Amino acid sequence: MPREILLSPKATARLVVTMPPEPSRLASALAADIASEYVALTRTTDAFQHVAGLARERFTIMIPYIDRVGAAWAADLFEAATASERMLVLRDATQLLACGAEGKRLESVATRIIDYGGADSANETFHAKIVLADGVAAYVGSANLLRRSKSTNLECGMLVEGPAVAAVKVLLDAVISMGTS
Repeated sequence: MPREILLSPKATARLVVTMPPEPSRLASALAADIASEYVALTRTTDAFQHVAGLARERFTIMIPYIDRVGAAWAADLFEAATASERMLVLRDATQLLACGAEGKRLESVATRIIDYGGADSANETFHAKIVLADGVAAYVGSANLLRRSKSTNLECGMLVEGPAVAAVKVLLDAVISMGTS
């Protein structure tokens, strides 16, 4: 596909967060800051869904850690994406065995699962968390595909759209080229 189709004509960035559950000291501190009334925070789940919805050719999730809740979350995202390629990159793909039925569901909706690093800590591996739609939108942040990352931990990242996404795509393409299916 021509490059101009894969790149958004404008660049935007939004702060993406998973807030701790209520009652939250962080939520109270934010509410006490008058500037917070003028700040929009995008929920991590909403950002991931947005990126999935934009993917036309390839939707990729590169996250090192996954549990049963995360496998269901990723499967939901892959099922929502219309992209012909739905790729999952994990630090150790054997983690899916502990995810039970949700891991099997994820394996059935992903077109490719890539192991980058594996359980052997001597191998080159990653700690980055990236969710990418073609070359048009990307989440880059701290959230893993874990129950705590979805609903409990304070997680932060950026939802980026536009030309800046090209660098994220180049990095992810390199990781994919080195991983094992």
